Amino acid sequence: MRNYKEELEEQLRELDELIKVNTKNLTKLKNLPDYGVKASTVRGCHQYYFVDKESGKRKYAGKEKYKLIKKLIQKEYAVSVDKKLFDLRNRLNKFILGYDINSIEALYDKLPDSRKNMLVPLVEPTSVFIQRWLEQHPGNQNTFPEKGLYQTNRGEMVRSKSEKIIADALAKYKVPYQYEPMLELGYSTVYPDFVVLNLRTRKTIYWEHLGMTSDIEYAVKNFKKIQAYEKNGYWQGRDLITTMESSDEPIDVKLVEEKIREFLL
Repeated sequence: MRNYKEELEEQLRELDELIKVNTKNLTKLKNLPDYGVKASTVRGCHQYYFVDKESGKRKYAGKEKYKLIKKLIQKEYAVSVDKKLFDLRNRLNKFILGYDINSIEALYDKLPDSRKNMLVPLVEPTSVFIQRWLEQHPGNQNTFPEKGLYQTNRGEMVRSKSEKIIADALAKYKVPYQYEPMLELGYSTVYPDFVVLNLRTRKTIYWEHLGMTSDIEYAVKNFKKIQAYEKNGYWQGRDLITTMESSDEPIDVKLVEEKIREFLL
């Protein structure tokens, strides 16, 4: 089940920023006279009155007072917004403190095996989901005769140093992955470098590394390959991650990790 805590915390930060801006607005308007404002519409024209807050008496404000009227109305609005922002912030903060969607999964995890074996959990535990996902996306499906020459930290053999860098970065961030799975793209079968899993959203994403972009033939071939992904509904940044390098520009390790944090965590 998706955990929305990060989104809720982001909303809380947005409220904090709005409170800061509105507080500055109130500070600019704090020295205004303590009048209320009454408005009426006569024959399509708006008329404004100053209202004494103690007696309730009204006094007509001519056009020469419209600048002051505008500021008083702005202040009334800012005061109302201030109350609403703090109310929403307090409610949301209280909700976040008590929000833990993972507690549903934890109810199952805490059970002894004798009970787990006798029930079907409402929410599939992450460990069970990962295992099922790995089985559904087997790796090492590419029948290309060249064997992997580089061993990853996880122990599998990959074909290039760059693929090892990517695999080790995925392992570092505990992102489930398989090397060279099989994928049907329309009438073609391709073997992406990696299939990866975003555990937060439980979304499957493919990762292609283009390792020889300075080679024209290779670049054109892989350009068509990326087009095939998109024609079959695999959009970059949503369903597909790409990295690349050339003879002059090796793979950027920092960029690899940035993409992992952006798309997979």
